[in-house]
Amino acid sequence: MALLDKINDIAKTASEKTNSVIETTKLNNKINAEERNIAAITAKIGQYYVSKLDAGETLPEDVMSMYEGIKTSRETILATRAEIENLTPPKTAETGSKFCTNCGAKLNAEARFCTSCGASQP
Repeated sequence: MALLDKINDIAKTASEKTNSVIETTKLNNKINAEERNIAAITAKIGQYYVSKLDAGETLPEDVMSMYEGIKTSRETILATRAEIENLTPPKTAETGSKFCTNCGAKLNAEARFCTSCGASQP
């Protein structure tokens, strides 16, 4: 009987620890959800003020210096996109295409197999 009692005690302890871990995980998930909510609201506040700055409004100096960083990044993005356009050959008329009979992915007209799902093509 002592062996069964010991096994029952071990099982009870393991069950209690498991329940504790599960409950802790649930609480951590709740905290993470609230932190994501705060981050989303913070982003909306930032978007609100950036739109005001884009419209020409002036805010305190520290905000204006942060906005200068945004403007610099926007200029960098535009320049980088222009570089990409210079690297990309101009688009010509398509020689023909078809769609996969299995998954609907766009394929070259000559494709025998789908590059997305591997299905044989007619």
